[in-house]
Amino acid sequence: MKNYKYIMLLCLAVLATACSDFLDEIPKDSISPANFYNNAEDAIVAVNGAYAALNVNDYYSRYWMTSSALASDNCFTRLSNTSDRAPLVQLNDAGMLVSPRYNIAIWGAVWQAINRANAVIDHVPGIDMDLTLRDRIVGEAKFLRALTYFNMVRRWGGVPLILSETSTSNISELQVSRNTADEVYAQIIADLTDAMGDLPNIGDYSSNDVGRASKEAAQGLLAKVQLYRKDWTNAKTNAEAVINSPSGLDLMPDPADNWWTGNGDRDNNQESVFEVQYNGVSPQGHQLGNNYEPNNSTYGPGHWGTIIGSLWWYNQFNDMDKRKAATWLTEYPAPSGDSTIQWHENTYPVPHINKYRDPFNKVSDGMAYNLKVLRLADVLLVAAEASNESGKEEDAYTYVNRVRRRANLPDLEGLTQAQLRDSIYLEFRKELCYEGQDYEELVRQGKLITNKTAYATYTIPTMYNDDGSVFTPGQALLDRIAQYQPRLVEYNYELDDYNTIFPIPQTAIDKNPNLTQNTGY
Repeated sequence: MKNYKYIMLLCLAVLATACSDFLDEIPKDSISPANFYNNAEDAIVAVNGAYAALNVNDYYSRYWMTSSALASDNCFTRLSNTSDRAPLVQLNDAGMLVSPRYNIAIWGAVWQAINRANAVIDHVPGIDMDLTLRDRIVGEAKFLRALTYFNMVRRWGGVPLILSETSTSNISELQVSRNTADEVYAQIIADLTDAMGDLPNIGDYSSNDVGRASKEAAQGLLAKVQLYRKDWTNAKTNAEAVINSPSGLDLMPDPADNWWTGNGDRDNNQESVFEVQYNGVSPQGHQLGNNYEPNNSTYGPGHWGTIIGSLWWYNQFNDMDKRKAATWLTEYPAPSGDSTIQWHENTYPVPHINKYRDPFNKVSDGMAYNLKVLRLADVLLVAAEASNESGKEEDAYTYVNRVRRRANLPDLEGLTQAQLRDSIYLEFRKELCYEGQDYEELVRQGKLITNKTAYATYTIPTMYNDDGSVFTPGQALLDRIAQYQPRLVEYNYELDDYNTIFPIPQTAIDKNPNLTQNTGY
C-alpha cells in the first residue's frame, strides 16, 4: 500500500515538533518495540509521537487547506492554470487529478499517523504502569486513529483498515485491499466509544497537558460521525453530553475571539473541544496564513495570498452577522503603516480570508496558531440538526439560535422541518467556513453539485475610500475583479457526481495493485 518510508518501525522518529508542554519530548531516533515500551515515560513519549503526526505539514496543514479550498464554493486562486498548485484551489474536475502533489503527500502522511497510533494501542497495554494513565494513553491513541480515519473516509471513501503497527519493509505484506466505507465508519465508532470511557474531561487535565484528547473530544467527534451516518438519536445524545459537560465549555463572546491575533491567546479557549497544537512549533509550522493572507500584505513571513475569497460567498453574509468581520478582511494597514488598503485596492481585488491573519508577524518568532478541529459551535449545530431530524423541533431551535445569537442574528422560528434543515446547513457553512471541512459539508449536505453554477455569480459590494466615503469603480477595476472570480467557461469547470470523493493517488496504486481506484477517475 505504501512503501517503507511511511510505515517504518514505530514511526516515532518524527520531526521533533514540540507543540505544547506535553509534546516537548519526542524521540529522535528509531527505536525497537523490544527495548522501548518499558515504563510510563515511554508510553507518554509514544503517544506524544502520535500527536506530532498531526503537525506534519503534509497532514493537517495541507488536508485543512485543500478541504477548505479544493472543490469548495467559497474561494478561488490567484494562480494560473499552469501552476501545479492551482488545481488544488479551484472548483473543477482538474482539482481532483489522480496524482496532484498534495493528494499524494496527504495520502502518505495519514498512514504515518495511523501507524503511530497503532503502535501505542499495540504496545502500551503491556506496560506495567498506573492503569488509569495507561488506559488514558490508549484512549488518546484511539481518538487520534479515529480522527484520521474519519478524515480519510470522507476524502477517499473506503480505505484499508490497518489496526496493528506495521513494522515490516516487505512490500508484499503491505499490499492490502480496501475496506468498505461502512467498515471504516464502524471502526471509527468503536474507537471513539472506547476512548470515551477512558479519557478524562477537558477540565481534569493539568496545564501541562492542555490540548490532549478528552472525553468531550471523543464524544463530540462521535456525534459528528453519527451525523454523517444519519444516526440522529445517538448524535443528539452525544452532542448534548458535550454541551452539558462539567468542564464548562461555552461559546466565546464574539466569533472573532476564536481567531489568533498574534499572541496565541485564542488557542485552547473555552469554546475549544479539540485543536491540533501548533503554538510554539518552529517557524511556519503550517502555511495557512501565508496562503490566505493578502498577497504582499506583509502579514506573516510569506504573505503569498494563494487563496482568495469568492464574492459569491462574501455576499451570503448579512451585514449584521458578526461572523462577517471575523471571516473577511476588507481593509488592512499598508506595508508603510501610514495608510489603509481597501479590499478593492488589493493586487487581487477581492475580500480576503480573515481567520488566519498574523498581524504581528509572530509566526516568524516561532509561533503558529492552532487548528481548531472541533469547537462547541460545531457541536451545537450537530445537536440542532440531529434534533430537527428526530422530530425534536424545540431543541433544534435552542441549539441553532444559541449560535446565531452569538453572531448577532435574530432567532429562527416558525419554519418547516425542511426549512429548518436548510437553515442549519447554512449555519454550518457560515460558522465553520475555512476551517477544514467546507468540501465535506458540501458533500454531506448534497450541495456540491447544485452549487456549482450559483457560486460563479456575485454582486459587487459597496466600495469605500479610507475616509468612509463611497468609492465608484471604473470599468477597468470591475474587469479586474471579474478576472479573480471563478470563471466557468474560461476554466472549463466540470464537476460530476463521482467528485464527492477524491481519487486514490496513482502512485499508491502503482505500489499496491490490490488498491482499486474510485469510480470515474
